[in-house]
Amino acid sequence: MSLKKEIAGAIRAIRTTRGLDYGDLAEVSVKANIGNLEQGRSSITLEKLIELSDALQFDPVALLAICLATHKDEPYVITLSRARDQLDAFQAEGGLELLRGQLVGKELVKRPRGKPGNTQGAEAVKALKAAGFSQAEAAEKLGLAKSTVHRYWHS
Repeated sequence: MSLKKEIAGAIRAIRTTRGLDYGDLAEVSVKANIGNLEQGRSSITLEKLIELSDALQFDPVALLAICLATHKDEPYVITLSRARDQLDAFQAEGGLELLRGQLVGKELVKRPRGKPGNTQGAEAVKALKAAGFSQAEAAEKLGLAKSTVHRYWHS
Protein backbone atom coordinates (compact mmCIF):
# COMPACT_ATOMS: atom_id res chain seq x y z
CA MET A 1 0.00 0.00 0.00
CA SER A 2 1.70 3.16 -1.20
CA LEU A 3 0.64 6.34 0.53
CA LYS A 4 2.96 8.65 -1.42
CA LYS A 5 0.14 10.77 -2.89
CA GLU A 6 -1.76 11.01 0.37
CA ILE A 7 1.37 11.96 2.31
CA ALA A 8 2.29 14.48 -0.40
CA GLY A 9 -1.12 16.11 -0.26
CA ALA A 10 -1.26 16.16 3.53
CA ILE A 11 2.20 17.66 3.95
CA ARG A 12 1.48 20.25 1.27
CA ALA A 13 -1.85 21.19 2.89
CA ILE A 14 -0.41 21.38 6.41
CA ARG A 15 2.60 23.41 5.26
CA THR A 16 0.32 25.81 3.38
CA THR A 17 -2.17 26.26 6.25
CA ARG A 18 0.75 26.94 8.59
CA GLY A 19 2.14 29.55 6.17
CA LEU A 20 5.47 27.73 5.90
CA ASP A 21 7.78 27.41 2.91
CA TYR A 22 10.45 24.83 2.11
CA GLY A 23 13.06 26.95 3.85
CA ASP A 24 11.14 26.64 7.12
CA LEU A 25 11.58 22.87 6.90
CA ALA A 26 15.31 23.01 6.10
CA GLU A 27 16.21 21.62 9.53
CA VAL A 28 14.47 18.38 8.54
CA SER A 29 15.53 18.01 4.92
CA VAL A 30 16.87 19.92 1.94
CA LYS A 31 14.34 21.84 -0.16
CA ALA A 32 14.62 19.41 -3.09
CA ASN A 33 13.68 16.46 -0.88
CA ILE A 34 10.64 18.28 0.50
CA GLY A 35 9.67 19.25 -3.04
CA ASN A 36 9.96 15.64 -4.25
CA LEU A 37 7.97 14.45 -1.27
CA GLU A 38 5.21 17.00 -1.92
CA GLN A 39 5.09 15.92 -5.58
CA GLY A 40 4.64 12.26 -4.57
CA ARG A 41 7.96 11.34 -6.20
CA SER A 42 9.69 10.01 -3.11
CA SER A 43 8.95 7.97 -0.04
CA ILE A 44 9.67 8.91 3.55
CA THR A 45 10.86 6.88 6.50
CA LEU A 46 8.82 6.84 9.68
CA GLU A 47 11.63 8.63 11.54
CA LYS A 48 11.77 11.39 8.92
CA LEU A 49 7.96 11.67 8.90
CA ILE A 50 8.02 12.27 12.65
CA GLU A 51 10.76 14.90 12.28
CA LEU A 52 8.76 16.58 9.53
CA SER A 53 5.60 16.49 11.67
CA ASP A 54 7.49 18.22 14.47
CA ALA A 55 8.75 20.89 12.07
CA LEU A 56 5.18 21.41 10.83
CA GLN A 57 3.97 21.52 14.46
CA PHE A 58 1.45 18.79 13.62
CA ASP A 59 1.07 15.60 15.63
CA PRO A 60 2.52 12.60 13.73
CA VAL A 61 -0.47 10.42 14.68
CA ALA A 62 -2.82 13.07 13.29
CA LEU A 63 -0.73 13.24 10.10
CA LEU A 64 -0.90 9.47 9.65
CA ALA A 65 -4.62 9.48 10.43
CA ILE A 66 -5.43 12.02 7.72
CA CYS A 67 -3.20 10.19 5.22
CA LEU A 68 -4.88 6.84 5.94
CA ALA A 69 -8.35 8.38 5.99
CA THR A 70 -7.70 9.99 2.62
CA HIS A 71 -6.34 6.70 1.26
CA LYS A 72 -9.46 4.84 2.44
CA ASP A 73 -11.73 7.70 1.37
CA GLU A 74 -13.30 7.99 4.80
CA PRO A 75 -13.57 10.73 7.43
CA TYR A 76 -10.53 10.86 9.72
CA VAL A 77 -12.90 10.43 12.70
CA ILE A 78 -13.71 6.89 11.51
CA THR A 79 -10.02 6.12 11.00
CA LEU A 80 -9.21 7.29 14.52
CA SER A 81 -12.21 5.48 16.02
CA ARG A 82 -11.11 2.20 14.42
CA ALA A 83 -7.57 2.77 15.70
CA ARG A 84 -8.85 3.45 19.22
CA ASP A 85 -10.97 0.28 19.15
CA GLN A 86 -7.94 -1.75 18.06
CA LEU A 87 -5.75 -0.16 20.73
CA ASP A 88 -8.37 -0.92 23.39
CA ALA A 89 -8.60 -4.55 22.20
CA PHE A 90 -4.79 -4.82 22.12
CA GLN A 91 -4.64 -3.59 25.71
CA ALA A 92 -7.43 -5.96 26.80
CA GLU A 93 -5.53 -8.88 25.23
CA GLY A 94 -2.44 -8.01 27.27
CA GLY A 95 -0.60 -6.54 24.31
CA LEU A 96 0.67 -3.46 26.13
CA GLU A 97 2.20 -5.59 28.87
CA LEU A 98 3.80 -7.80 26.23
CA LEU A 99 5.10 -4.69 24.45
CA ARG A 100 6.66 -3.37 27.68
CA GLY A 101 8.41 -6.72 28.05
CA GLN A 102 9.93 -6.34 24.59
CA LEU A 103 11.88 -3.24 25.61
CA VAL A 104 14.38 -2.53 28.35
CA GLY A 105 14.63 1.24 28.47
CA LYS A 106 14.97 2.13 24.79
CA GLU A 107 16.60 -1.16 23.83
CA LEU A 108 14.78 -4.06 22.16
CA VAL A 109 15.07 -7.34 24.04
CA LYS A 110 16.79 -9.99 21.93
CA ARG A 111 14.68 -13.00 21.15
CA PRO A 112 16.00 -16.48 20.47
CA ARG A 113 17.17 -17.18 16.93
CA GLY A 114 14.79 -18.81 14.50
CA LYS A 115 11.13 -18.49 13.79
CA PRO A 116 8.95 -17.83 16.86
CA GLY A 117 7.01 -20.94 17.80
CA ASN A 118 3.25 -21.27 17.72
CA THR A 119 2.77 -22.72 21.18
CA GLN A 120 -1.02 -22.75 20.90
CA GLY A 121 -0.82 -24.70 17.63
CA ALA A 122 1.68 -27.14 19.09
CA GLU A 123 -0.48 -27.71 22.17
CA ALA A 124 -3.59 -28.20 20.05
CA VAL A 125 -1.82 -30.78 17.86
CA LYS A 126 -0.55 -32.66 20.91
CA ALA A 127 -4.05 -32.66 22.41
CA LEU A 128 -5.54 -34.10 19.22
CA LYS A 129 -2.74 -36.67 19.05
CA ALA A 130 -3.52 -37.73 22.63
CA ALA A 131 -7.23 -37.95 21.70
CA GLY A 132 -6.41 -40.43 18.93
CA PHE A 133 -6.71 -38.21 15.86
CA SER A 134 -4.44 -38.79 12.86
CA GLN A 135 -2.04 -36.12 11.60
CA ALA A 136 -4.25 -35.50 8.56
CA GLU A 137 -7.34 -35.10 10.75
CA ALA A 138 -5.46 -32.72 13.06
CA ALA A 139 -4.28 -30.64 10.10
CA GLU A 140 -7.81 -30.35 8.73
CA LYS A 141 -9.41 -29.68 12.11
CA LEU A 142 -6.89 -26.96 13.05
CA GLY A 143 -6.40 -25.49 9.60
CA LEU A 144 -2.65 -26.01 9.80
CA ALA A 145 -0.33 -27.25 7.06
CA LYS A 146 0.40 -30.97 7.18
CA SER A 147 4.13 -30.22 7.50
CA THR A 148 3.44 -28.02 10.53
CA VAL A 149 1.29 -30.70 12.16
CA HIS A 150 4.02 -33.26 11.42
CA ARG A 151 6.64 -31.05 13.11
CA TYR A 152 4.47 -30.50 16.20
CA TRP A 153 3.46 -34.18 16.24
CA HIS A 154 7.07 -35.31 16.57
CA SER A 155 8.35 -32.54 18.83
